[in-house]
Amino acid sequence: MIKPLIRRFLNSILIKRQILFIIFRSFKFYSEEMRFFIKNKSINLSRPLSEYDNKSVYIRKLAHVLERLLFEPFAYSSNSGETFSKTLEKLLLYSDESVSIKLKIWANRILREYKEKRSKETFCPILIDNITSPKSLINTDSLMMLIRQRRSRRIFLDVPLTDLEKNNITEAAQYAPSSCNRQTLDLIFVEDPELKQFVSSTIPGGYQFFHKAPCIMVLTSYIRDYRFPEDRVAPFVDGAAAIQNIYLVCETIGLGCCWGSYTSFGNIYREPEVRKKLRIPDSHFIVGSLAIGKSDQFICHIPRDEPSTRYGTNYFRNKNYTSD
Repeated sequence: MIKPLIRRFLNSILIKRQILFIIFRSFKFYSEEMRFFIKNKSINLSRPLSEYDNKSVYIRKLAHVLERLLFEPFAYSSNSGETFSKTLEKLLLYSDESVSIKLKIWANRILREYKEKRSKETFCPILIDNITSPKSLINTDSLMMLIRQRRSRRIFLDVPLTDLEKNNITEAAQYAPSSCNRQTLDLIFVEDPELKQFVSSTIPGGYQFFHKAPCIMVLTSYIRDYRFPEDRVAPFVDGAAAIQNIYLVCETIGLGCCWGSYTSFGNIYREPEVRKKLRIPDSHFIVGSLAIGKSDQFICHIPRDEPSTRYGTNYFRNKNYTSD
């Protein structure tokens, strides 16, 4: 009788310790991220538009919002479009050589189209002139074959990445969807053996083999324009979308990849050291990592469930659904 009581008492203490440990870790890492976001947000809030350290992000975001208003005039409050257009006009006026000519041309075109609105229902020139989108040159079967072919590989050949491969990988990341078209990602290709060994040791689940790849790619995201706490996970989501694009382009150029779990402050061992060694500015979050390189590792097909068993229309999987 006494032994079960003692066992139950010890179990209750263990459970309480585990709960307290989870609460402590959650508070610690969430508070670190909160301080990081607030500090970086306050820097730009305290500056005039002419002194923003990354005007390109703001120009893309505001032009994206105005572009949406071309299609959906009432997507935001009644005066928001005028406010956004004036802010964009100021940003373009104060922009310097850090903003590319291509971006200025695109943003000015959107701004001009918005100002020349011709109708309350829609004033997008594309819709008014009935211009249709070009059809994709890639058929569904070819794309699905590439998606099915994608694998995570952990064995690599000692062959460095070429500049062309780095450009292809970076462009694939740039064309991934991003929140409000911010396009905040920067890529770091870590190739120095000592740096690789260090970065590898900070990746949960990847420390055993990441350093053996010719390259470890670290993704960072400029986060000063994200809201907190609403956008807390948005930089990581944007990074994940880019990583999927990178996986697919790597499959087409004979490179293998493996995704490392950099998903928060708590998921990066010695995060401040990583930031210092890779010279990552305080304005950027670390949002992902990949081991990349030529690989002759063959991985058999891993079966998936039938698609029809994994989706539902209106309700979860449409089976055994009961409403409470």
